[in-house]
Amino acid sequence: MNKQKNSLKLPAPVAISAIVLGLALASPAAAAVQVEFKNVTGAWFDPVGGTNVNISPNGGDGTIRWGVSTGYGQSGYNFIGTDFSTVLNQDIDSSGAVNIGEFQHLNFPISTGGAITNVGLKFTTDVWADDNFLGTKTFEYNFSHFETPNQDNSCANGLPNNAGVNSAGCADRVTMNFNSNSQVFDIGGKQYTLNLDGFLVDGSPSGGFWTQEQALNSAFIRGKVDLYSVASAVPEPGTWAMMIIGFGSVGTMVRSARRRQALAV
Repeated sequence: MNKQKNSLKLPAPVAISAIVLGLALASPAAAAVQVEFKNVTGAWFDPVGGTNVNISPNGGDGTIRWGVSTGYGQSGYNFIGTDFSTVLNQDIDSSGAVNIGEFQHLNFPISTGGAITNVGLKFTTDVWADDNFLGTKTFEYNFSHFETPNQDNSCANGLPNNAGVNSAGCADRVTMNFNSNSQVFDIGGKQYTLNLDGFLVDGSPSGGFWTQEQALNSAFIRGKVDLYSVASAVPEPGTWAMMIIGFGSVGTMVRSARRRQALAV
């Protein structure tokens, strides 16, 4: 006489789903880290081009001026730093974008000399993660300046002269990007940095900032915490290892295919 067992066998899909669900519930959620940036200062450095260029001393808010404008004074940039914080999501190794400082372009028509074409900004701040001090760090950003001919029609931004942002002559354009000389800070054994995420102009995100002539133009610089390898486009050591393994696998497959072809001949 066969004894009937009381064990209940789940269909394979149900069993697998239960195991996956159990693992998901057992795995802890990735930590959210509060990253704070305090005592923010900025200083301009290494301008390219321009005449009569003057840079403020390091420390505090940074200013740079160039050229001469009859009746107006010099054109230039201002940087106004302020403390800020953001939350690092360790699931994706990135944070949301936040305002990391105010950028201003004092845009005057240049009657004597010329404008800069590029300049760097050294962004220095104390970095904290969940109330742990990670050190005073410096991040570098490159700014590109496009001084347009004021009398063009249409203007470089594709819009007509004497209207909108071109109301006092064709607007100039400022763009920026991350400089790989920036320093890093360690959280959970990974190296992070303060990456750029464009401008916030009149409440709207923008990759570039068109600035009106004869005016003080203001926008916020946006930044976010990213892996240094992402910000600088340099693969992490682990990524390099995976690439090398991948290349080795491809080489093995190629050699195997050649051996099979030789045996078939």
